[in-house]
Amino acid sequence: MQQPATLEDVAKAAGVHRTTVSLSLRNHPRIPEPTRVRVKAIADRLGYRINPLVSALMQSRRSGKPVKHAALAYVTNYPTRYGWRPEHHDRPDFFPGAVERARDFGYKLEHFWLGEPGMTPRRFCDMLSARGINGLIIGRLPPGQHSLELDWDRFSAVALGMTLRSPILHHITENHFDTVWQAMDRCRERGYKRPGFLFSDVNDSPRVGHRWLGAYLTQQTQFPARDRLPVCPGNPTNEEDFRTWFLRHEPDALLVNNPSLLMRWLSDLNRNVPRDVGVVALEHRRELECTGIYYDPAKIGGLAVEMLVGLMHRNETGVPSVQHEILLTGEWRENCMLPPRTA
Repeated sequence: MQQPATLEDVAKAAGVHRTTVSLSLRNHPRIPEPTRVRVKAIADRLGYRINPLVSALMQSRRSGKPVKHAALAYVTNYPTRYGWRPEHHDRPDFFPGAVERARDFGYKLEHFWLGEPGMTPRRFCDMLSARGINGLIIGRLPPGQHSLELDWDRFSAVALGMTLRSPILHHITENHFDTVWQAMDRCRERGYKRPGFLFSDVNDSPRVGHRWLGAYLTQQTQFPARDRLPVCPGNPTNEEDFRTWFLRHEPDALLVNNPSLLMRWLSDLNRNVPRDVGVVALEHRRELECTGIYYDPAKIGGLAVEMLVGLMHRNETGVPSVQHEILLTGEWRENCMLPPRTA
C-alpha cells in the first residue's frame, strides 16, 4: 500500500523548508501569497493532508494552552434521530462503551444524525470539518440500508457491525462464524443428535447469516448423515413453515436468531423447552434471558474507538484499499435451555 505523502515530501517538491510548507498550509501572512498558493497546489498533487492530532499538539505548544477534548463523531442514519437506541429495538448498543473508551484517549464522542431536516452529505461533511471533527464511527445502519455517501477522503472512519457494505470500511464486529461453531460443539458434547437452524427474525446484515450458515453446515459433517437436517425454509421463516419443517424433521435442538418468537411457536406445538427441545440464541435479546453466545457491546464500541484513533494518528483517511476486520469472540452463557441430553 502506498505510503501517504509527508510534510518533507512537499518541502522537497516545492524546493522550500518544512517550516515554509507548514506556514503556507495554515495561510500564515509571513509567507507571500504566491508561495502559499504554489505550496498548496503541490500538497494537493502529492495527496498530503494535515494530521489533525499533530496540528492540535503544535497549536497547543505555540499558544501555551492545553488541547481541549477533541471530538469524534458517532454517525447514525435511522429514520428517527434516536432510532438506533435500545429502547426502539433490541439490537446491542455500542455507544456507551465507545464514549468511555474515547474519554480514555482524551476525546469526546458526539452523536450526529444524518437524517437532520435539510441535511445533505456535503453539508454534513462541511459541518464536521468546520468543527474540526476528523474521525467517524459509523453506527449500525437500519434494516434494508447498506450504503452511505460521504466525502470519505476528509475523514478517518471505522464502521460497527456489517450493515455498511458500500463503501467497505475498516470495521469491528462479532465473530459470527465462531458463534455457531461454539453452539454446535455444545450441542454435540451434551448429546443432542439433530440440531436444526432457522432465521425466526429479519437478519439486518445478510453476510452475518452467511457466516452462521457456513459454520452450521460445516459442523453438520460431524454428525451421521441421517441426522443432518436441512435449514428451516425462509429468511426469515414464518410460523406455518416452521411448523411444517419441525414436524417433518423433529430436531432436538434449535439454533435461532430470535428466541422469543421461537418460544411462542414451540408453545403452540405443545413442545417444552428444554424438556422436548433445546434452544441456543445466536443473538442475545433483552426481553429473554437465554442460553447462547454473549458479546459485550461495550467492548465492541471500545475496539472501534481504538482502531479509529490509530487511523487518525497515522493520518489514514478515506476508503481503505484493503479493509481490516476485527472480530470479537463471544462468551458462552447458560440459562438452562440446553441441558445435557439423557438417553
